[in-house]
Amino acid sequence: MGARRNPLRKGHGWRRVKATCPRGRAFVGVPAAALVALTGVRAVSFGAALFAAPRSSSPARANIPRPVRLREVRGRGLLVSIWLNSTGPFTFALDTGAGTTLISPRVASASRLNIRSVSGRSIAGLSGRGVAVDEATIQTVAIGDRANVFPGAIDAMVTSGLPADIDGVLDPTQAFSPLGYVIDIPRLELSVFDAQTTPLSTDNQPNDGAVVPWLRERQSRRPFVQLDNGDRALIDTGSSLGLAIRDSSAANHTNASLARDVGGGQITSRRVRPTTVSIGALLLRNIPTDLISGAEADAPVLIGLSALRPFRLAFDPVHRLIEIAPVERRR
Repeated sequence: MGARRNPLRKGHGWRRVKATCPRGRAFVGVPAAALVALTGVRAVSFGAALFAAPRSSSPARANIPRPVRLREVRGRGLLVSIWLNSTGPFTFALDTGAGTTLISPRVASASRLNIRSVSGRSIAGLSGRGVAVDEATIQTVAIGDRANVFPGAIDAMVTSGLPADIDGVLDPTQAFSPLGYVIDIPRLELSVFDAQTTPLSTDNQPNDGAVVPWLRERQSRRPFVQLDNGDRALIDTGSSLGLAIRDSSAANHTNASLARDVGGGQITSRRVRPTTVSIGALLLRNIPTDLISGAEADAPVLIGLSALRPFRLAFDPVHRLIEIAPVERRR
């Protein structure tokens, strides 16, 4: 292990610092329950995340829907009520790391979706165990209430691998494009903005926060950021983990938690001593850190909900920028 140094530093709290990017070998991180499409499309998240951008049938959007209240449920993350084709409400997990929208067969049937079977189409969890999926196009999506409709249709995957109490997984980048969106985690609010008229800018840095490039891997639209050691990390609100990195220990740990991914495979995670990492000018101190076993070797470093909880996240897909800013506490 002498050639592999830990890029993470111990610390407490968070603060803004000058950006530094010392080079070092990456630790490969993984989410709580990741997916991999076995048809040349790969995926990672609570959730499913497709490296290859799925076909989108969404036209250019001018209307700005109203902000939506979220709720957080332990073990399920940020949840939102959704109507599909005027049918609902259904409970969806809000997952920035998904890369595509997932729905259960029951929801697809209730929403009267036209389901398309594609030969050989499947997804698998981090364990590599696969499950077949179909495809469907959702003509209308309303979020928060039945009248708060987001214009344009979106494509989705129909899978039986979701937890019984989750009707679907909503990828906001796919669903709202080309609009930008804001996830205010402390205030549990989701909103969208016109990235053409009110874009993010690296010249307009938030107090104690940072605006950083939205990095993409291969053909992915998922939001990656660069850490101070040069590694890339996925911003994943669909995961309940903190900073997730690969567990290099071969030993069995009695404090590890067992989870089942959407493919039905098993992975384990264990919480370890908090660490510190920088994203641009933002120094994240003493953030929750998890070591993961049983994941794909090429799964990315992950920054999950436990590490993101103090922050307001803004995503500008047009200019490929992400803003991470602490939310001021009300006095």
